[in-house]
Amino acid sequence: MIKAFAQNYFKSLQESICYGFATKMQASSTQKTKDSAGRRLGVKKFGGEEVFPNDILIRQRGFRWKPGQNTSVGKDHTIHSKVEGIVHFRRDPYKFKKIFYVDVIPRENPNRTHYPPPPYSYHPELFPELAKNNPEPLVLLKKSEEKVEVQIKLEGYKISTKQYKPIEIPIDYKPEFSLSTLQKQLSINKQ
Repeated sequence: MIKAFAQNYFKSLQESICYGFATKMQASSTQKTKDSAGRRLGVKKFGGEEVFPNDILIRQRGFRWKPGQNTSVGKDHTIHSKVEGIVHFRRDPYKFKKIFYVDVIPRENPNRTHYPPPPYSYHPELFPELAKNNPEPLVLLKKSEEKVEVQIKLEGYKISTKQYKPIEIPIDYKPEFSLSTLQKQLSINKQ
């Protein structure tokens, strides 16, 4: 009986012994892998910027910035402007905590969305009398009308790999080294 027990025990040991590490990773299921996109919170209009009614000034969770004058609050704590004007941030100096308030200073903003219309001009063939008072047309790029005079008398050329450019050499120019002076110097050096 002891012999049979020992045989069964050693057999179970041999089956449970691991001969090496697994070559493949075991498949496992992971949780908490889902994530939502960011909510794009923060200041949308900074101090000194021009705002119009119902513009979003700040998106936030909770009241990191508190609404001040001429502002309203949405149900998700978003601060909107009530009037047209300029954004102004201020801090309450009498509070221990740093609490910032957002105000809108009322002011009429200039029209920056549309350009002013061009001056009206009459067609010169249809209304010749009225077309005399037309403003002069705008010419943004003026092409130069100066003609470059072509130099006829050229005495030398500068040669490059890409193009040939004429160079004007004065007539009274005398180089320091000419062929005769170089030959004389070479003959002196040889002797």
